[in-house]
Amino acid sequence: MNLNLEIISPQKVIFNEEIDLCILPGAEGDFGILKKHMPFLTTLRLGIAYIYKNKKLHETFLINGGVVEVRDNKCTILTEDIIKKDDYKISDKNLESEKQKSLMVKKLFYS
Repeated sequence: MNLNLEIISPQKVIFNEEIDLCILPGAEGDFGILKKHMPFLTTLRLGIAYIYKNKKLHETFLINGGVVEVRDNKCTILTEDIIKKDDYKISDKNLESEKQKSLMVKKLFYS
């Protein structure tokens, strides 16, 4: 029995699968969630969400804030701004936030 990860935006459910591990950009630093994790509720900051399945990096998302809840072997992420890392295109090179996002998608820390 693995951990169920569900990523929800106001428009649609982005991701809903059984996974081994996810590493998320918490407001206080990155943290990992495995199956049978204790109940947990926290906020997210701008960063990369790493999703592992079958002991391999399965998917990465660029996430810009949100809330994550972990309970009953399920991890739910609620966010308004998320995109697959490979789909990200810089929109305005002059904006500082766009520069930060561009740097994040170029260098993965947990591969």
